[in-house]
Parts: sequence; structure tokens; C-alpha cells
Amino acid sequence: MLAAAYLLVAGLAGFAVLTRALPSAPAIVRIPGGFLLAVVVTSWTTYAVAFTAAEVLGWAERALQLGLIVSTALAGVVLLVVGRRVRPPDLRIPRLDAALAVLAVAVSWWFMHSRLRQENGETLVSANTWGDLGLHGALSRSFSVGANYPTQYPFFAGEPIRYHFGFDFFAAMLQEGGLSLLWSFNLPAIIGFTAMLLTTFAIARLLFSPVAPPRWWSDRGVWAGLVAVALLLTNQSLGWLRYVQEDGGGSLLTALRPSVLWAHEGYLTGGPYTDDRIVMFNTPNAYLTQTHLIVAMALVLLLVYAVLAHLVGLGDGEAPDRRVLAGVGVTFGVAFWLNGVVWLAAAVFLGALLLLLGVLAARSDRRRLMAWLKAGAWFAVPALALAVPQALLLNGGSAQGGLGIHLGYLTCASTASSCHGGDMDLLSVADWWSFAQYWWLNEGAFIPLLALAFALGSWRDRRIIAATTSVFLWGSVVQVGQDVGGQNHKVFNLWENLAGPFVAFALVMIWVGGGRLLRRHAHGIRLRGLVARTTAVSLTGLLVVSGVIDAMTVKNDYMVGVFGDETQQEAMDWIIAETPLRSTFLTDYDQLYSAPLLAGRGVALGYSSWASSAGYDVAPRQEAIAAIYSAPSPGTACGLLVTQPVDYVLVGPQERASPRFELNEALFDGWPAEASFGVDATRTVIYRVADVC
Repeated sequence: MLAAAYLLVAGLAGFAVLTRALPSAPAIVRIPGGFLLAVVVTSWTTYAVAFTAAEVLGWAERALQLGLIVSTALAGVVLLVVGRRVRPPDLRIPRLDAALAVLAVAVSWWFMHSRLRQENGETLVSANTWGDLGLHGALSRSFSVGANYPTQYPFFAGEPIRYHFGFDFFAAMLQEGGLSLLWSFNLPAIIGFTAMLLTTFAIARLLFSPVAPPRWWSDRGVWAGLVAVALLLTNQSLGWLRYVQEDGGGSLLTALRPSVLWAHEGYLTGGPYTDDRIVMFNTPNAYLTQTHLIVAMALVLLLVYAVLAHLVGLGDGEAPDRRVLAGVGVTFGVAFWLNGVVWLAAAVFLGALLLLLGVLAARSDRRRLMAWLKAGAWFAVPALALAVPQALLLNGGSAQGGLGIHLGYLTCASTASSCHGGDMDLLSVADWWSFAQYWWLNEGAFIPLLALAFALGSWRDRRIIAATTSVFLWGSVVQVGQDVGGQNHKVFNLWENLAGPFVAFALVMIWVGGGRLLRRHAHGIRLRGLVARTTAVSLTGLLVVSGVIDAMTVKNDYMVGVFGDETQQEAMDWIIAETPLRSTFLTDYDQLYSAPLLAGRGVALGYSSWASSAGYDVAPRQEAIAAIYSAPSPGTACGLLVTQPVDYVLVGPQERASPRFELNEALFDGWPAEASFGVDATRTVIYRVADVC
């Protein structure tokens, strides 16, 4: 199978490159990191070849396959050239790392197959992730069974895409290579989430382990890493109090019963889409709905590790290696199309990190300062040169898209906030109180512990924490896109992942401080040490308990079919076989899993929320679609159809039952059908516009 050959060759090539560039990085970073590097580089080479084949050579049907073959061959060349220097010791994994890797893979596997799996030959998706898969599945299939070059937004056909689609194209590559829709999303998600967990552990160990590490059970860096992984997997909000109230009936003892926990259903929080001050973006749902967020986040953490490992190893007065920063800059730059929001937040962090660790440290030495500025330029110039063209293309789709000012993130989203319905007033004490309440409810002790880490850490730790805080400030001031909750939450997901190792460090230091006191003999000191250790364990438990409950939500979520009933699948198969690869359809709007979208074709308007959040003006198309389906005569319908970018009209169960218009079935019964499927309530008919108008 082509996909297997590609993954093997490209993954090994990426591993070889990382081993050459980061020889000191542990294998648990380099092995999944090789896959991430392959995603970034080969998705672009494949897209370039496929685009050229489809648009210049006219080979649309084989364009993606040709691109995948070329990328596999190029990866093979890299593997032959660079891989010769890889030796068996480069693959050696210590026992602790191996055990953690096995655990990370198992957890990632369980999470991803809880949201998307196959049962009795049917592909099923969990209810809480159903909506997002509708978008990303359609985007991926627009390449794998369609030919979406130049790339348009399937939910708003006829317009250039204004959405980061890099991962969806990568999923299409895997589908073209023989993987199913399920595995084209789940396999990268499993590897990506595993990479997130292992790289987070490696970052904590890099920062907090002593130069000559003791046995792992005495290594504070190891314990900080393990706690940081637990924080990444869980949700630090105070949502668990609702679990006690609702599932436990207000009784903590009842809530602690395993049978009650095991049966829990539904996320504890719903903000900002309900009037709730605790948002759902801190739950696993943020990652389970967005595989592209997993892959982008994992790549950013890999690059953060690379930069930190290089900067931490510098001697006094030594400037960074330009080659290292240039490599990070190029990789970072080409990754913009994976997730632009995460990219911008990561750029803020990396820029602040280089500024705080380098430029400010060298400000009194002009020569050293210039060396740092030049080295930083080797990162910034290629990163911006490669990312800015992508940003200009994927700019939100209208003048209202892109970047704007919105103070306070979601502080004002709930009616319980003093600033409800607007932005924070920086001069209002009440608004600042609402701001503090919001973050206490959503992060619990996370932020106070981060402040403690700042107080306990070295000057280097404090500067890294300051760079991490710049991401928090960015998300609190700048709005990315039109949906402040749906977009900016990725900024804070990154902030949590960057701050997590330091929060874990603070917890470990509370424990270590208590242990030191316990070694003394005075009764009072021994008691204080016991209190310190109890405090560390209690705080850790309070930070992760909501996430444990969320895991039950994932386990107990109900599943729905992806490809619909037999009639819809027949229609989908016909569309794939009988219509041009770039054809577009008119359907009732606000649909996610329609036959044309699953067949890789575009629709005039799909789910309106997805299209409007990407910056498209949906109202005119909503009006036109309703007018066409309810048109009193063929002339009226055809007069409207010629104004829309559609080749076919579909009339099926959704159109007959639509609450948005009253279908004039007599009009369509008089048109010659191109194809018809099903009977009675499931009957689906497709008309070709050129034949009826």
C-alpha cells in the first residue's frame, strides 16, 4: 500500500534529519518528531506536484497520487543521504522513556478511537466531535476523491479557501495512499498526541533535571515531567464541583463512588456556547474535534524543545548557532497552513523567548547583542517569508476577518460578568474582578502555582515563564478571526501546554521542600513537612480531577454514522463516479454530512457557522437557496441558479423537511432527473443544471 510505504520512508527520513540536527534529544522526541517533520515538508511537496499536475498538465484524476509518489521518492533520497549517519544507539530508549512512550501511545489510541472508530463495518463518530469531522472530512475528501485545485472551501463553493487546510490535505494524501477516512485522521492524531505528551515530558526534564541526573525516582525533572503530562491530559477547571452537585446529588461521598464516576455522561461545562463562565475548550474535546490542532501543537512543542535545548546548552557569552535557528525558522514558516492561530501564538512565544533569553541578557555587551540579533534574524526572516504568503491567502475571507482587538478573551461572554456583551474596561475594578473570577473558575490553582514557579525558579526559568506569559497576554488582547472563543482558545491551549512544566515544577518543589523538612528531627518541623507533601498531592488532585471526569464523558459519548444510510451512500458513490471532479451542488444549507460533501464535491453553502466563521458572506446564498427550492416556476428557479456556482441540484429528505423553506416539489418533478436513489421518504434526486435550464 502506497500510504504505508510513504509513512515508513518519510517518517524515517524525518527521524534521520532530527537525529542529525538534535543528536542530544531523547529518542522519544526524535521518533514521533520525525513523523511531524514529514507532515510539514511532504504535504507541501505533494500539494505543489498535485496542483501542477491538475492545473498545468491536466492530470486531475491522478494528481494527488503523483504528488504522493514524488514526495515518497524525495523522502527516500533524504533517507539515503542523511540516514547513513544514523546508528543503532540513536534508537536506544531508556526503560523509563520506553514505559512512558507505551503509556502515551495507549492513552492516545484510546482517546482517538473513542471519537472515531469502526463497528460492524460502519464508520462511527462521537456526538461531541461529529460537527468538526463534517468540515475536516469534507475538506480531505475534496482532494482524495475530488480535485480541489485551486483550492476552494467545500462549504462555500466558488470562492478561494480562507481556512487552514494543511492537515486536511495530509489526511487526503493518506486516503489516496489507501488508508480509510478513519485511519487518515486517527493515525496522525495518535502519533501527534503521543508526541505532545512525550515532548512535554522531555521539556520538563530538560529544564529541571540536574546536570548529573540521579536515579529517576530522585530526579525532580522526571517528576515535573510526569506531572506536566498529567496536566496536559486533564482539565484544571473547577467543573468538578458541578459533578459533585449533579451526579453526586451534592454529596462528595456519592460522587466518589466508582460506579457514579464510570456512568458520567456529558461535559461539565458548555461556555461560551451556553451562558457558562467555565468554557469547554480546556476539555479533551478541543483536541478530539480538531486533529489539525493536535498535529500543529505537537510540532510547536517539538520546535520549542529544539530552541530550548540549544539555548540552555549555550555557554556564557555564546550566541546561538544560526543553522539551528534557521532550521527552526524554515520548519516553523512552512507549518502555517496547519493552524494559523497556533502559529501566531507560537511566534509570539518564540520571539519573546529569543528576546528575553538573548537580547536582554546581552544588552550591556554591544558585540554580543549584535550576534544575538543576527542569529534571531536567521529564525525570523525565513519564518516570516514562508508564512506571510500563507497568511495573506488564509486571512479570514473578509474585512472582518484576520486580527482585531478584543480585551479579556471570554471574560465578558457570560451574563454573570460585569462587562457582558462587550470588551473589558481596563479602568473598571468590577471588570478586573470578573477577569480574575473567570480564570479562577477555568484554571483553578494553575495560575497561582505558575506565579510560585516564577518566584522559585532561576533567572532562566523566569524569562521562559515571562515568554509564556506573552502568549497569555496575546490571547487576552488580540482576537484572531471572527469567533473569539472558537479561535482564541487555541492560544490558551498553547499557553497551558507551555506553562504546564513550570506549574508541575512548583508542585514538585512544594513536595521537595516538605521532604527536606521531614529529614529533620524536630516534631514541629516534621509536621510542617507532612503538611507540605499533603498540600502538593492535594493541589495536584484538584488540578486533574475535572479531567478524570472528562475522560468518562469521552468513554460514554454516543456514536453516529458518518456516511449515512444506504440511499446516501448510493448517491455519494454515483457522484464520485459520474460527475466532474470539480463539480458543485445545490443542497439545503446548514448540512454537514451531505452526499456531495462526502463525495469530495463542493456545495453552494454547507453549514453556515463554519462558512461565516471563515469570513464568507453567507446571507445572500441562504436567501438564494431558499428562493430556488421554493421557486414558483422553472424560469424563476433558473434565473436564480445562473447566479450561483452550481452544476447540480440535489433534492432529498433534508430538502423536503427543511425548516428554512417550503420545497416546491411540483417544480422539480417536471425536471428530467440525472439520477435517482431510494424510495418514498429516502428518495434522493439529482438534476444537472445544464439540462434543466
